[in-house]
Amino acid sequence: MCCKLSSKRLNTLSTQKGIVLLAAILVVVVATAIIVSITHSEAFSIRKTARIQASDRANLYALALEDWARLILLDDSTNSTGDNLEEDWATPIPGLPIEGGFLTGYMIDEQAKININDIPASAETLNRFMRLCDNLGIDHTLFIDALIDWIDANPDITYPNGHEYSYETYRVANRPLSDISELMLIKNMDRDKYQKLRPYISALPAPTNINVNTMSKEVFLSLGNGLDDDAFANERDLGAFSDTNDFITRLQLTIPNVGFSVSTDYFYAHGTVVQGDLSVNFNTLIHRASNGSTTILNRSLGRV
Repeated sequence: MCCKLSSKRLNTLSTQKGIVLLAAILVVVVATAIIVSITHSEAFSIRKTARIQASDRANLYALALEDWARLILLDDSTNSTGDNLEEDWATPIPGLPIEGGFLTGYMIDEQAKININDIPASAETLNRFMRLCDNLGIDHTLFIDALIDWIDANPDITYPNGHEYSYETYRVANRPLSDISELMLIKNMDRDKYQKLRPYISALPAPTNINVNTMSKEVFLSLGNGLDDDAFANERDLGAFSDTNDFITRLQLTIPNVGFSVSTDYFYAHGTVVQGDLSVNFNTLIHRASNGSTTILNRSLGRV
């Protein structure tokens, strides 16, 4: 009888020890899981904080690049009476090293392009834009009337392909384009046409002249028929045109001397800041007044 009781006690003690061991293992597992969760959460918070700091730092560098552009334009207005591609503003910033990455930037003369917001009020601008389209192999007859109706303030339809009423999901603006990408909203405009035109057109908020010292060969060829773009490039390489009469005379042009200049009021500053695997791009339209002061007209700032 005594042996039987001892055997039961041993079995009971063994079972209790097993339960205690199982409970201890369970506690260790739970504690380990909690520690792993806390460690993972802390590591995630550290990475998140580091990324926020990198993003903020990149944004500050981007704004600093923008300030650099404004200072360059101010200095240029003080030391120069015109704008050409040999000046400091036209020199890109190479990939300069900064803490945790690098930055780069450049400026573009927006008056080296055809300002399509001038089309309704300027027959010469309209003719230049249509010649540009022809030279690029774009059929402008499908959308030019709708473009005029989009920009002009009157409710009259420009025939035969104008459009003065609402599109399916939006209305005709009846005002100048606020950004060149708005061109994609025009009737019969598509991405292929837009991409071909984009390097040579602008959408500026005021009437502008084309800077003959910075325009591309494609824009030069839009100024008239039978023009020699190689002669234009070679002559400009010999030295910037001092004024529009110098431009006409040196190239022996027979086109009207209207809508030209040798100076610019509107520039686009572009920049990229890289911080580790994070990139921040900015595009800023800058207006420079006659006294050299600059104003930010619009800015896009985004991460890639």
